[in-house]
Amino acid sequence: MKATMRKFTYILFAIFILYTYSCTSDYESNNVVVTPHPLATEVGQTIFELGGNAFDVAVASGFALSVVEPSMSGIGGRMQAIYFTNDSLGGIDGTTQVPSTYVHDEYEDGYKFIGVPGVVHGLIKLHESRGNLTLQQLLKPSIELASNGFELTKGNIIRLNMAASHIRNNSKTDKYYLGEPLYQIGDTLIQKDLANVLIEISNNGIDGFYSGWVAEKIAKDIENYGGYVTLDDLRDYKSGNSVVVSGDLDNYSVHSLYLPSFGPIVIQLVQLLVSWPNSIETPEDYINMFYPISQYVYTNSRQQQFIPDSLNNIISFDYNRRLAKTINSVCCAKKSISNNIDSNTAHISVVDSHDNVVSLTQTVGPLMGSGVITDSLGFVYATTMGSYLGITEANQRAYSHISPTIILKNNSPVMVLGAAGGSRIPTSIAQVIYRHLYLDDDLYSSVTKFRVHPDAEEALIEYHNGVEFDFDPDSILFKYDLIDSPARFGRVQAISRVDELNKWIGVSDPDWEGTVFNSDFK
Repeated sequence: MKATMRKFTYILFAIFILYTYSCTSDYESNNVVVTPHPLATEVGQTIFELGGNAFDVAVASGFALSVVEPSMSGIGGRMQAIYFTNDSLGGIDGTTQVPSTYVHDEYEDGYKFIGVPGVVHGLIKLHESRGNLTLQQLLKPSIELASNGFELTKGNIIRLNMAASHIRNNSKTDKYYLGEPLYQIGDTLIQKDLANVLIEISNNGIDGFYSGWVAEKIAKDIENYGGYVTLDDLRDYKSGNSVVVSGDLDNYSVHSLYLPSFGPIVIQLVQLLVSWPNSIETPEDYINMFYPISQYVYTNSRQQQFIPDSLNNIISFDYNRRLAKTINSVCCAKKSISNNIDSNTAHISVVDSHDNVVSLTQTVGPLMGSGVITDSLGFVYATTMGSYLGITEANQRAYSHISPTIILKNNSPVMVLGAAGGSRIPTSIAQVIYRHLYLDDDLYSSVTKFRVHPDAEEALIEYHNGVEFDFDPDSILFKYDLIDSPARFGRVQAISRVDELNKWIGVSDPDWEGTVFNSDFK
């Protein structure tokens, strides 16, 4: 009853107030953008009102996140995007790349973690592919946010204060994000140096970042302190066209991105969930379904997706219907109620009134990436080499669990979503899709209901403010002990079509400060 009342109260509240610092849900829409930060969503609204389409909005909001969420997303990081337009799918690979001179060193830290950034090239390539507005129009709001400053949210403050020692230990400048004293409610973050870099990109496009004075400063700083990125690496970097992978369902098709993304894992998870032979009547039934399925996928398919012949099975609905019948429905040795404490990635979902759809994920992962910021540039570089992503070869692109996803029905988009949260990204996306399309939960409930994630012999169960439980986690009679265990779960940004209204709705995960802009609620 309490969950129902919260939902009802929320919907009424959303009719009158566009932005909130909790889960946002709008029930009619033509143009919709969902981001993890209110100001990035506001930038998306501005671009829509200037006549921009979904591609323009995704790019502008992506640059804005580089300003307002620097701990999770930035122009020193990597991105992946999948899009649908004119009855066709495409993707952009703006992943960080291992420098050409890299030699593996087990003692890597700081500057030696840094690869060639891909966000700027990827966002501009996405804009050039289908955007309507000029690059200057798209970057203007981000330049103003960086130059004039913005008031930090509570989440900003927590993350920046958490990252202070990481930056202090790795950067050779103390100008950025150190909050001396620690950041507090009401503080404003001004980033003049970052604004200057964005102005250079606005004026000169890709060359404004990958050659010229910005690139020279990047290369010189990294070389001076033992890193590997050279000016030639920057000049040679190109974002690519991602390989779109697709899998069938009964009445839908799931589309995501192949390596360096982990889209095949999302597809297999959804196909196995849909094919599960046992009925789902209780929360324990759900857990006893999802844990063994996800444990199988993460133990086997996560590595097999690298093999072309195995990939064909991983995304085959026929294969997964047979496989689902062989997976043991017995759950794990322990079940853990888990709180969300981690943060290192950001996702944007966008649709416009012409049914152009973009699902974009970008990251500097982990929190504040490498911790390195070049003096006079003002942005952090992502972690690329080392144990975090496990890559060791020169010129290799960074593999990650990033999995932006689009659902089609009769070759028309009906759902677009993605998530942050490292290895929890595929499991979070798959569960939202399954709940919404097959358990008939509305989009709000699909995003806000508890999620499960496999961790060795434990089933981690999401538990934090904003999560809907249709049971009492303190009293439900599980077969195994409940233990408290800090964890992180994917923060989903999702949009779905309501067929009866022929309108789009958007929901931002409640465990973050994300918001929705919906053109029907101005």
